Amino acid sequence: MAPDKTFDDCVGAFADALGVVLHERSDGDPVVLAIDGTEVTIRRDAEGGSVVIAAEVGGMPPDARGAFAAVALQSNYLAMGGTALSLDAESGELFATASRPLALADPESLSRAVEALVDTAVEWRRLATAFLDVDEESALAKADGEDADPVTGPSGFIRV
Repeated sequence: MAPDKTFDDCVGAFADALGVVLHERSDGDPVVLAIDGTEVTIRRDAEGGSVVIAAEVGGMPPDARGAFAAVALQSNYLAMGGTALSLDAESGELFATASRPLALADPESLSRAVEALVDTAVEWRRLATAFLDVDEESALAKADGEDADPVTGPSGFIRV
């Protein structure tokens, strides 16, 4: 069976299992779904042997590209349950991505992979947003000598 046909069968079975009607598309075209407020793209890899799932995390915190990128790379190295973070060089947007062999991508396993990817993207979006979440009022209070902490990100993160 041709890779495009296999991918389309896989995506069609997945959509049927979810009860989602896919818009008209050409064979092999990616499918874009909105799941819990996260845009998820399902496409085949260049060789046609795997299903690639990607969800946009959002922009890299502009004032902390180096520090945040180091955290993201460390997470990739430590393996995030089959999910990796990638950076679009043109847009600067972060994506959570996962890949499954087409032969193993039945509707149930694809559903679990998409759910895990969305959870990962939501968590990284939260971290990226909180990484430099500075409360200006607290920063001004601290500058005036009052007891306030302007950095309200997750513990272990440092504002650079």
